[in-house]
Amino acid sequence: KWTNEHSKQLPFSIAQALNASVQGSKFIAGSKQKSALNALAGSSRRYLDRPKPSTQKGFRATVANKRNLATTILPKDGKVGKGYNQQRYLGGNVLGGSRAPKDFGAALMKHPLARNMPSNARLVPTPYWDGKKNQYGNISKTQIKKLFEEANTTHYQSKSVFIGKPRGGSRPPGVYRRHNNNTQLTPLFYAVINVSYRARFPAEKVVGQSIKKDFGLYLRHQLTKNVAKKVKAGKADMRTGIS
Repeated sequence: KWTNEHSKQLPFSIAQALNASVQGSKFIAGSKQKSALNALAGSSRRYLDRPKPSTQKGFRATVANKRNLATTILPKDGKVGKGYNQQRYLGGNVLGGSRAPKDFGAALMKHPLARNMPSNARLVPTPYWDGKKNQYGNISKTQIKKLFEEANTTHYQSKSVFIGKPRGGSRPPGVYRRHNNNTQLTPLFYAVINVSYRARFPAEKVVGQSIKKDFGLYLRHQLTKNVAKKVKAGKADMRTGIS
């Protein structure tokens, strides 16, 4: 009877322990701070370059239950035009692969005055970027708006922006700043095809190590608690029959 009752409560207890290990539980003190999601947030500051708070908390997890003893951790994928899409950034850093296109990059590539821009390229910043960056090292929306305004000009004065492939020479297509009455171009972005990056955020390892530390403890705690609850309610007979 003792064995049967513990076996009966085991699936529910596993689900509780798994959820607590991954995202924390209000029924287990301190589990949120020790959770895998919290470990990912902390590790992001180690492996990524000045991640935004929304990037640090950019993972979500499905909830396990006694019929489905599994949970999946994925980057949040914000709706188009509504909030920040962490999947686009975190997915590449966790798995590696091609650089995801940024909204402002795609818009600049399709600018009405853009010339000979390859459709399958990505805009990559150069070391010559002359505008401000925010505290996370990113180009601000104000700076992007300014680029569009400067590219819209029909006068080729200094400080205006050229988008496309410069004539003559072997300079690649991109976004350039005009200088000295259009006699000099400084590259701000290059349009690069097949931009690929290696994985640098070992998220799977971070999650595995985090869950391994606490899952067993949580499981034993919840199993004992759930069996005791049934006994107290008179729904479980734990007597062995041994006098």
